[in-house]
Amino acid sequence: GEPNTYARFPIWNACINASVSFEFKTTQSDGLLMYTDNNGRYDFFEVMVKDGSVRLRLNVIDEQDGSVEIILGNNLNDNRWHSVEVKRKHFETILQVDGTSSSKVAFGSDSTVFRDRNKNNYVYFGGVPLGYRRDSRGSQQDETVSDQKFEGDLRNILYFNCTCIPERAEV
Repeated sequence: GEPNTYARFPIWNACINASVSFEFKTTQSDGLLMYTDNNGRYDFFEVMVKDGSVRLRLNVIDEQDGSVEIILGNNLNDNRWHSVEVKRKHFETILQVDGTSSSKVAFGSDSTVFRDRNKNNYVYFGGVPLGYRRDSRGSQQDETVSDQKFEGDLRNILYFNCTCIPERAEV
């Protein structure tokens, strides 16, 4: 409820066949749903509600500028439950919102540093620590992670790591 609150979850091993899923509901048109990166360095995953749609932005090409953006859905700030799943399938990243999918390819992304749990950061839901920054190294991405806090409900957060064995995220 406070402006600088967020939930911090265990590290997600987002290798070439991993996924994360969750459900949300909100009346807010903009807000950060999920964020993780390789400890403030160049590569990241960011899922937001933006103008009532779900927007996935990511860069997973070992510190090269190869960012991908996928936007799905509309009017998702209707205070009803919506499901979100982000899947990695080698070079392809798939965003699924309420059963509708869209994907983009980032060549070179099958060797992402996200496979190394020792270099990865926690997964944040609803916001990030106040003033959290990532090293953009000249990329077009913002250096400061979105400070647009999510106001709403999140549930059923589930990770599928490289092992493809589901692991329910616990606080």
